[in-house]
Amino acid sequence: MTAFTLPSSYQSIIYLILTFVDGLLFGIAIKKGIVSFVLFIIGVFIATYVGISLPGISATLLISKLVNFLGYILGKAPSFVVGLPVLFLVGLALGLWKG
Repeated sequence: MTAFTLPSSYQSIIYLILTFVDGLLFGIAIKKGIVSFVLFIIGVFIATYVGISLPGISATLLISKLVNFLGYILGKAPSFVVGLPVLFLVGLALGLWKG
């Protein structure tokens, strides 16, 4: 019967834990950033409805910038994900979900 074996050195275990924690922190930061951006967009729409506007910022400008940024991210995603360890992705997913 083959049992699950842990890495023999403590350094390997610490690297695995740090990789997971790093993914978790990235997930939390990404979720907080997305929430902040959505709240900013809602604030701009409400301010525009009321008649207050920030100079040089409009809802259409923000939406076009968002679409351009998402297109850039989706173009770079395959090359970014290739080298990521599984524990980082698990931590990232957990951070996005629970963060």
